[in-house]
Amino acid sequence: MATYSSPDYTLNAPVPSNGLSRSAMVLYFPITTTAALTTADVFNFGYVPANFRLVDAILKGTDMDTNGLPTLTINVGISGTAQLIFAASVTGQAGVVDRAMAVAGVNYKFTSKTLIVGAPAANAATGVAGTLELVLIGYVEDSSTS
Repeated sequence: MATYSSPDYTLNAPVPSNGLSRSAMVLYFPITTTAALTTADVFNFGYVPANFRLVDAILKGTDMDTNGLPTLTINVGISGTAQLIFAASVTGQAGVVDRAMAVAGVNYKFTSKTLIVGAPAANAATGVAGTLELVLIGYVEDSSTS
């Protein structure tokens, strides 16, 4: 039988009490569109703080592609890595919740204050305005332990 320990356990580190360090954080970024989406559109969801470690993400959308064969897909990431958090999510096709994060985004650490962005990866077959809600779950690491 093996025993696996976190660095905090091994170092007998105290529970940090300086601000947000190691405290769970939920960031909520709602966006309302005013027209059918195209691949030229950009979503600026909001900022994550420096040293934010992403643990989970949820993308919820209304039905923004009402066609019987919808084609709308949405990427969520950061500048330079458009699909860091969600790659071609179908959440806008039928008003569903997507929890299938891109592998690269799981446990990703943002070393500085970073804008989370998104954009349609494919146009809607029959696009309509709607809403997107992005929820990021993580924590802020103490910069001395990173």
